Amino acid sequence: MKQRLLYALFILLGFGLITSCEMDDDEPAKSTSISRLYISYSNWNPNVQGTPINNMAIVSNADSTNFGDARTTSFYLTPSSGGSTIYFHPAARTVFHASLNISAVDTIIHTATIGETGAPANNRKIMSKLLMKPRGLVFHPHLDRLYTVQVNEGSSYVYVFDRPRGINQVVIPSQTIELAGQLNAWDATIVNSKLILSRTGKDGGLDIFDNLVPRREPLIPNLSPSKSLKIVGTSNIQGISIDTVNNMMAVADYPDNNSVAGAGRILIFDNFTSLLEGSETITPSRIITGANTKLVRPSDVDLDFRKDSKYFYVADPGSSLVYRFLKSADGDVAPESQFSRAGLNPVSLSLDARN
Repeated sequence: MKQRLLYALFILLGFGLITSCEMDDDEPAKSTSISRLYISYSNWNPNVQGTPINNMAIVSNADSTNFGDARTTSFYLTPSSGGSTIYFHPAARTVFHASLNISAVDTIIHTATIGETGAPANNRKIMSKLLMKPRGLVFHPHLDRLYTVQVNEGSSYVYVFDRPRGINQVVIPSQTIELAGQLNAWDATIVNSKLILSRTGKDGGLDIFDNLVPRREPLIPNLSPSKSLKIVGTSNIQGISIDTVNNMMAVADYPDNNSVAGAGRILIFDNFTSLLEGSETITPSRIITGANTKLVRPSDVDLDFRKDSKYFYVADPGSSLVYRFLKSADGDVAPESQFSRAGLNPVSLSLDARN
C-alpha cells in the first residue's frame, strides 16, 4: 500500500552497514540492496484457547528469482483481531499494522521496530477508540507523523499521530482532519506537501489536498479536496502506489462482488506528475486484466520505486495470492511470479526497496 516520499531517499543515503573490522582490499564489497515485502493477512482465530494464526509475513529478497521461497519468508503474529493495512517506512524503521477489528474491541495500530535483519521487535500499540477500522496509513519522515484514514458511517476522517514510533498507550490524535462530503477514502500517500487519498465506489479515483501536510491545527473541519480525479469505470479502488522516482502510479480495482479470476484490474498511469495538472478525468496508460492475470479482488498494490526497477506487487484476498508483475506489463499477461500460504488471505502489503 504505498508512497515513498522522494526526499526520503536522501535520508536513506545515510543508512549503512556497521562493521567492527576493516575490509580487506581483496574482499568483495557486500551488497546493501534491500527488497523486503511485508504482507498482512486478515485471518484471525477468535478462540483464545486455540492456535493463533500468523497474520504477518516478511519476504526477504522479494526481487530475487526465488520470490516466495519458504527459506526467504518468515511469518509472525501481531495481536490484532484480523490484520488490515500494513505500512513500512525505512526512515521510521518501524512497521505499522492496523487491525481489521473483527472483535469490535481492537482499536489499535500495532507497531514493531525492524532491525537490519528484518525481524520485528519492541512491539508497541497506538490505542484509540477512534481507530475502528483504519484504512490507509502513511508516515511523514521529516515531521515524524503518521496519517491514518478512518471511514465511519456518514463521516470520514484522517487522524494524525505525532512521533508514532514511541507510542505505547491510549492516545488522542495530534490532529483530526474531517473530510467534507463523506468521502469514501481508502488508501493514503504523500507527495511533497500534498496528501493524496484513493476514493472507492463507482467511478472512484483520487482526492488531492494541497499544502495540507504542513498544517498543525488540532482540528481541521469539513475539508474539501483541492482537486478530485475520476477514473471512469472503476468500482472498488482500494490500494494505490505512487513511484515518484520513475514517475508512475498503480491502482488496484475490481468489479462489485467479483469471484471471477481475471476480472480484477491493476491500472497503470505513466507520467504521474502530468495527472496533477491535467483534466479531472484520468485514463490509465495500461490496464492489467484478463484470465492470465488471475486477478480476482486485488486490494493493494506496491511499486518498487528504485530507479529502473522491474517489479510491482499485488495482494489479492480473492485468490489468496500475492502476485509479482513486471512494471512493463500490459493487458492479459500472467504474473511473473506468485506467493501463497495455505489458508491465509493477503489484504495489504508494503515494500521496503533500497540500494
